[in-house]
Amino acid sequence: MTIAQRQYGGRAVAERKAERRLRFLVAATRIFAERGYANCSLADVCAAAALSKRQFYEEFTTREDLLVAAYDRVQDEAAAAVTKALTLLDPATDARTSVAVVLGAYLESMNADPYRAKLGFIEVVGVSERMEQHRRERRHSWARLLELAVAPMVGPGAHLRVNRELGASALIGAINGLAQEWLLTDPRPPVADLADLLVPVAVALIDTE
Repeated sequence: MTIAQRQYGGRAVAERKAERRLRFLVAATRIFAERGYANCSLADVCAAAALSKRQFYEEFTTREDLLVAAYDRVQDEAAAAVTKALTLLDPATDARTSVAVVLGAYLESMNADPYRAKLGFIEVVGVSERMEQHRRERRHSWARLLELAVAPMVGPGAHLRVNRELGASALIGAINGLAQEWLLTDPRPPVADLADLLVPVAVALIDTE
């Protein structure tokens, strides 16, 4: 029997470890969004998760490692929401409606709790060179999705007007700018309003010739 398979209190070590890691990620997403990443110490994070520093260091090396992991969780769940929306789309749906559904799935995922949008759009910006490179890599993964899954919805032979990294950056820049204003607006407009503004931007990046 491996260490991960051992049972404590009827639960495997791996299960308890995964639950503890998730507690750190959820707590970090909330506290970084509420107070700002730069204003939160490791002690603040541990208190928010109701876990110890020893337990933190069993999962992460630095506070920035936790920020990266929390950001990836937000991005991965948004990607899963978009993928699910794509699989449920009727092939007969017109292009603009299809793009609106996909963008809506992304924005709804980012709006699933009060904290993930602020973490994903604001708190990760300018933290470090490492974080900026990681954000760039995530943009490239969204670019691949845009090129391989979204562009074909516009029609046969559809492709991005520019290389996929630049196209994705244009769309992500529009999303980030709108999202920041949206976060600061009280009361916040419906997510559908953001999607309505972004659909023409997304469609304009795709060429049918």
